[in-house]
Amino acid sequence: MTSDLMTVGVELAALGMGTVFAFLTMLVIVTNLMSSLVSRFTDGEADGRLPSSNLASNQPAGHVIAAIGAAVRRYRDDHSK
Repeated sequence: MTSDLMTVGVELAALGMGTVFAFLTMLVIVTNLMSSLVSRFTDGEADGRLPSSNLASNQPAGHVIAAIGAAVRRYRDDHSK
């Protein structure tokens, strides 16, 4: 009886690991396929980096920084008790 139970357990474990392996293999293949399709249709124009000119214009204004500082100070004062 114990060997039957062990056999069923090993078969179930092998089936589960095989299913996970097959799914992950399929996921890698589909991801690589999608990546090649996207790179083919975008002509390499999007490389994931922002232009440096956009970074400088995204800085918050002085009054926004002051409001954030006041909010942090008030939060710390309220929660330090």
